[in-house]
Amino acid sequence: MIPVQLYGVDAERCERFYEELPALVAGMHDDLEYQSVIFSAKEAGLLETVRVADRWMGHDPFAWPEDIAMEVEMALRTARYPDVGLFEHLMTLDGVDAARISAWAHLVSRVFPVYSEAACASLEAMGLPTPFRPDDIASYGLYVSRIEGLKKHAPAAGLPEIGLPRARVLQVGLERFA
Repeated sequence: MIPVQLYGVDAERCERFYEELPALVAGMHDDLEYQSVIFSAKEAGLLETVRVADRWMGHDPFAWPEDIAMEVEMALRTARYPDVGLFEHLMTLDGVDAARISAWAHLVSRVFPVYSEAACASLEAMGLPTPFRPDDIASYGLYVSRIEGLKKHAPAAGLPEIGLPRARVLQVGLERFA
């Protein structure tokens, strides 16, 4: 295990998370809704992927003018993980917040995690302050860094290989971790 005390992480809770993670996400390979979404998004164009993400998250898909649609497409196409800075200007669009952008970015890239209040709460309980503030893209950036840290420092048996994006596996695992 990494020297997690150095980072302020509750080492015991973190180790328990990795021990429990395989069981927490054991049924994910049977998540047909998510698989349908991720594979249909893979075959769709970028703006269609945004529509797929919106439907998946329970939002009414947008009908943007061409210039706004191009702006959204450019931000999603040019953003490089783990940097979320290019998404900041999208927050000025009506009805758009960091949680919604995270779903778009996740389905477009497969590496950006979906921003989740429950996952943030688990990170907080692990000693990693991670506020859920959908109106603040910087808080989503912090969440992305926390998920990346969990991926980077996961023990070999702690991050199961189940054929789905690791960001999604960790997000769901954190949501289910008590």
